[in-house]
Parts: sequence; C-alpha cells; structure tokens
Amino acid sequence: MVNRLTFDDDLFLRSERVLGIPVTNQSVWRFDRALDPAELDELARRLSAGRLGRRVVRGAFPGARARWVPSETVPPVAVRSEPVESVLSWADAEAAKPLDPVRGPGWRLACAPTEAGGSVLSLVVSHVVGDGGVHVNAVVEAVRGISAGRPPETPVRWWDDVRDAAGQIRRAGRGVLRAVRAPKGSPLPPGTQTSRTREPVGDDTPALPPFAVLDCDAEAWDAAAAARGGSANTLFIAVLTEILLASGRVSPDAPIKVSLPVSTRGEQDDRSNATTGVSLAVTPADGRVTDLAAIRAASKQAFAAAADETPARLLEPLVQLLPDAVVARTAKNSPVPLCLCSNLGELPREFAAPTGFPATSVMMRSLTGGTSPALLRARGGGLTAWLTRTGGTLTLAMLALDPDHVPDTRTLHTHTENTLATWNIPNRAWEKP
Repeated sequence: MVNRLTFDDDLFLRSERVLGIPVTNQSVWRFDRALDPAELDELARRLSAGRLGRRVVRGAFPGARARWVPSETVPPVAVRSEPVESVLSWADAEAAKPLDPVRGPGWRLACAPTEAGGSVLSLVVSHVVGDGGVHVNAVVEAVRGISAGRPPETPVRWWDDVRDAAGQIRRAGRGVLRAVRAPKGSPLPPGTQTSRTREPVGDDTPALPPFAVLDCDAEAWDAAAAARGGSANTLFIAVLTEILLASGRVSPDAPIKVSLPVSTRGEQDDRSNATTGVSLAVTPADGRVTDLAAIRAASKQAFAAAADETPARLLEPLVQLLPDAVVARTAKNSPVPLCLCSNLGELPREFAAPTGFPATSVMMRSLTGGTSPALLRARGGGLTAWLTRTGGTLTLAMLALDPDHVPDTRTLHTHTENTLATWNIPNRAWEKP
C-alpha cells in the first residue's frame, strides 16, 4: 500500500511551499516540577518511531499525488537551562522555528524551567504531518510504547505514479460532474455575519496576533452551561461570540457564523489530516448569547450534516491536480473563519502526562506563520480558540485575528475576563499583559 497525501495534507503543504504560510500545531504542558532530560529523550525517540516519523516525497509523474515515507530523523530535544520569564513568549519562539515536512523533521520537542520552580514542555508539529488528532494520538502511543501510524516502506515504481495520476484525473472528473448537480446555497439564515476578504491595509511586518490563555474552573463552567440548557461545548461557543460582540467585531442585530472543526478519523486511520468543518448561526438577544439550548440544537444539526458532500468537497480531487501557480492565485486572499471554536475535550491521561507525571494544565493551538496586521485585515477573521480539559481545569486559548477591534493582548484579556465574569466562571490567566 502506498500512503498518498490527502487533499488536506496537500493544502497545508502548498500553503507552506507556495504561499510561504506554514501552519503548525502546538501543545504546551505546564508542570510544577522539573522534567528528567533522559525521559524527554526517550519520548522523542518514541515519537519518531510512530506516526510523526514521516516525510513527504513528491510524485515522479505529473498529476500523481505526493506520498508519505518513513523519516529516520530523531530531532534532539531542545532543553533550556535558564528559567523562562514568559512561558507564552517562549512558546511563541518555539512555534516560530522552521519545520520541514519534506526533508524532516516535521516536529520538535522543547523544555524549559520556570521561575516558579516548575517546567514547561512544548511539542510543535507541522500541520502537513498531522492534525490535532494525530498530535494527541502520537503522544499517547509514545507513552504506551506503541509504534503506530508510521508510513509503509513500500517501493514505488514509475507506473505506480502513472496509475495514481490516472485515478486522480478520473476522481476529479466525477467530482466536477457531481458538484454541478449538487444543491447550492448556504444552510445559514440570510444576513448571517461572516468574514469577508478585502485588500491588505496597513502594517505588513510579520507578527504574531494577540494571544491569551486562561485556566478556568471546569466545575463552574459545567454548572453555568447546565443552568442555561447547554453543554461545555455550547458555552464555549457562547463565550467566543460574546467576546466578539464586546469587541465590536460583530453586530448584535444579526446571526453570527461559527465554525466548528469535526474529526473524521476512524479506527486504524493513519491519515495525517482527517478533519472537516461545519458551520452554524448563533443569534444574539439583547447583546448576549445565553440561549445555549438553541446553540446545542443547531450544533447537533450541523454535526449530522458533517458527512454531506458539498460542492467544495466534491471538487477536492480537481484542486489537488491544479498547478502551484493556480492554487496561489485562488488562495492568496481566501477568508479565515469569523469565529472558530475547536473543542478538544478531555485530554487522555497519557497525553496529560507525557513523561509519566501529570501536567497542571495543557494548552493546544494552531499557528499560521507569516501573518501581519495587513494580512489579517485582508483575510477578515475574528477569533479562533481552543478548549482543553485536564482534570478540574478547562484551558481556554484564544487568537485574535482582527487588529482593528482587538489590537493587542490586553484588549483580548479584558473582553475575555469580563465575559467569563458574566458567566460566574473563576479563571486564572497564564500571563497578564
């Protein structure tokens, strides 16, 4: 079996190679004790023997999809000796270091002591190599000593690429025919607020957008959600939309589009990226979003439609055949979600304790390189957030993508803390701006 890149794998690879916009996934663990360097080295060795141990080889025939092959590289763990003053600044610096999914390695592990006597651990993985599911599974399998998901070492002959190119052309043709016949239109109500692209305006100097991380009391979060007929996830959606309302990014007079990632990963599924997305509309009332029962019903309906074949999905084989220059022109100013809520849920016990000792909290996020205030304005985004649960702690990580309404981290913190206060949820920021 030849493990070919999926449409999503190819999309992230081209984003990096053609547009110069790499996308990475990062987890940061906080511990109240030091970590053993020998244990970290063993964790790195096990990670390299599993599903992260892969790199891309391009097809030898036009139209043939690139494929995954094993990577023999074991990236050394970057262990810092001096305590870090700012955990998030250190994490930003680690996330900014280049990865190479083609030559390898496509991931990196780093550790540093904190001034409080604890330590922090960072794992950064190229999104080409894996989505959030791969990220979590790779760590869990490494802790368990399981070498799973590694690409097969199958020899590829030139006619294998010819056969794949022919198959891809057939798939593209069928997809176009089915897309033409597929029903058009949006499932969202008319007038729903969403992101809109425009010309880049302002500072084009690359810079990370405002970012904030807060640990929230999980019991209080659950209680607040239950009191309004919702779940932890629906409250997550409500909190994010209320932050957007508080910032002025959206109007309280129309529904707000919210995007939710959905995993399509099944058992024995070794795909690097197996995530799709659904959307729903959240309608404010009197400037608030408190009807969690309505959000819950809309979420269930959206999740039920996750497997539907939309025209965009039907055209994926065709897009994967397009040359880089065409993809670059079509993707140059594509919009980003107005409100993206990625709930990663209760983290597996092994993931929360990658070296055997449990973390006090874990933050997970995705980062896009090469961003600037001008590029963010052009893409029309709002907020992207990730929610993880570790024991009695819910960790909320947020990235602000609108430099006009949320120009800095202090503004993001203010809106977030005020919103959480209205829901009576105690919280503690990882760092105060």
